[in-house]
Amino acid sequence: MNNFKILVDEMKIRGFSRKTMDSYCYINKKFLDFIKKSPREVTKKDIEDYLVQLYDQNKSSATRHLIVCALKFYYEEILKRRFQLKYPKVHNKLPIVLSKDDILKIIQAITNSKHKLLLELLYGSGLRVGEAIRIKIKDVDLINRIAFVRNGKGGKDRMVRLSEMFVNDFNIYYQYVNNFENNYLFESQQRIGMHISIRTAQKILEYGLKKANITKKAHLHTLRTSFATHLIQNNVDVSYVQKLLGHSRLETTQRYIRLDDSDLQLIKSPLD
Repeated sequence: MNNFKILVDEMKIRGFSRKTMDSYCYINKKFLDFIKKSPREVTKKDIEDYLVQLYDQNKSSATRHLIVCALKFYYEEILKRRFQLKYPKVHNKLPIVLSKDDILKIIQAITNSKHKLLLELLYGSGLRVGEAIRIKIKDVDLINRIAFVRNGKGGKDRMVRLSEMFVNDFNIYYQYVNNFENNYLFESQQRIGMHISIRTAQKILEYGLKKANITKKAHLHTLRTSFATHLIQNNVDVSYVQKLLGHSRLETTQRYIRLDDSDLQLIKSPLD
């Protein structure tokens, strides 16, 4: 980050998350490695040539959008270059949603009690995976069936509801485990005192999908997407779902308002 001190300092002043800071620095370094120029020598055409190459490499529109965000922030806002870079069009693909029955099959296929708790928390409470793996035992309030999410996306704290299934399985599992309240709920076996990695969490879901014979290409975020979609389909007000998900903008939550196959079957064509 030393090569981008002015960039890092400005992001700190604006309160960017560590993840965003690392991402912006990585993107800008990779661009300079490609163009082989100093930041002051970079031209608008250099950036456009880079973006064309990324398109030709079939990089997703979301990836290219993030790259433009990082480059615009550094060259236009920090270095005051008048590039006026344009954002690539982001394709609005419908998110993958699993049915409740499929998710229950996945959870039931998991034999490891702690792994089962992770999937129950991701789907039952709608947490981001980064939030779930950082939950500490002291943040779980079983009496009121809520969990405290500390320093979530955007540095925000919030409360989420816990499912009855999670509460019951938590009680069964932790009566046999001698953990301190300050410990992570999903502590790594290899790194004592640290939480499991996102990759480890993904492997848990992949194992459950395989054991349950579910072929959909689901990821950990699919459980959060399914949580939101199922609440909206059950007529929970979208503004309440927004608070549960920790979204700053209602428009972000509204992306989860969609029809699934069962909804479509209930709709009668005007031609019929």
